[in-house]
Amino acid sequence: MIIERKKEAEKIDKSKKWIFVYGRRKTGKTFLVKNFAKYDEYYFVKRNKSIIDQNNRSVEIKVFEEILRRELKKKIIVIDEFHRLGDDFLDFLHFLNGKGKLILISSTLWLSKKLLKNKSPILGLVTEIPIGLIDPLLIFKKLKIQNKKEIVEKAIIGKEPITLDIINKKIGEIIIDLKTTIPALIGEIFEEEEKELSAIYEAILRAIAIGKKISSEISSLLFSKGLLKKDDPSIIQQYLLNLVNFGLIKKIKIFGKKKRFIYEHISPLFWIYFYADEKYNISERKINENEMEKIIVEIMPRIVESNLREIMAEKYGLIEGIGTINGREIDVCLLKFKRPFIAAEIKWKKNISKGDIKKAEENLDLIDCKEKFIIVPDKKKVKYKTKYKIIEGIEILKN
Repeated sequence: MIIERKKEAEKIDKSKKWIFVYGRRKTGKTFLVKNFAKYDEYYFVKRNKSIIDQNNRSVEIKVFEEILRRELKKKIIVIDEFHRLGDDFLDFLHFLNGKGKLILISSTLWLSKKLLKNKSPILGLVTEIPIGLIDPLLIFKKLKIQNKKEIVEKAIIGKEPITLDIINKKIGEIIIDLKTTIPALIGEIFEEEEKELSAIYEAILRAIAIGKKISSEISSLLFSKGLLKKDDPSIIQQYLLNLVNFGLIKKIKIFGKKKRFIYEHISPLFWIYFYADEKYNISERKINENEMEKIIVEIMPRIVESNLREIMAEKYGLIEGIGTINGREIDVCLLKFKRPFIAAEIKWKKNISKGDIKKAEENLDLIDCKEKFIIVPDKKKVKYKTKYKIIEGIEILKN
């Protein structure tokens, strides 16, 4: 399956400045530029700082600099992983002073942010185009699936570009196929960031995957494993910030709690992998499809909840959040000017009971906002009346 990111491609083509495309590894940056943007020449910088052109021929750095001096006046040139050439090359780019059309691609987020700060050699010369995971709405439009529950789940799984070639398989089968690829990809992200995937980073990712969503819960779990000298959430704040900056987790406001947030995985693949490995040790044994599908049933409601909340927040231009009132958690609490504007409860399973509906109503009763509703996979399978509007997950993707 090929997904065209028209918005990003148009930004690249229309910009009068140089372009700086950056984001986490394996988010489709190079594919986007090479397949949907206009360019004349493409160069890739390997980890050993050697340069190859689009015909896989080596280019010496001095020759390359001369090519840029001469050809930028009349050609659009792409340099992929340009940051690997170091500070001297950044100074050379500064010398060129934004002349012509240059597309720079980088997979290192910490350096990308550094390059956009004061005193950077390329500050002011580039238009920034961050590339995250694929919008589930774009995946949804391409899927040919009739089942309302399955199509929403597949649209979310398809956020990760490495799933697109096998998206028609069952989700459990997709995870099994990528069981060794996922941890390798995570390792590559940290390698590119010039940081080791330390025990603390990995433990945080695992803790969030199994439902430890606030910093105090995460620090307590790490302390119990002997990874922290004391149970103090302040110790892990920089780790959490780094993981947010790396594009691995997101930080979500809790309405009803001052200065409190939850953390969730951005990648559905990483979420499933760490959950399955922490709970069922899938990395060290062979797992069959039936067992993996049972694990998917356990974790998918939380993943769908997180992604539908995010999609709604973006669609309506609101701040993504959850609610905590009188000790009860409300799945979706989208904020406008720090106040709840839309609230929703998500019941994501095949069979929804009267008790599920009653609990959703009780939670929504606690919050005062403009609109409240209950989200389910398929309205036809809800046999109980409710005072709140019921909408299907697929409706969120359609609008």
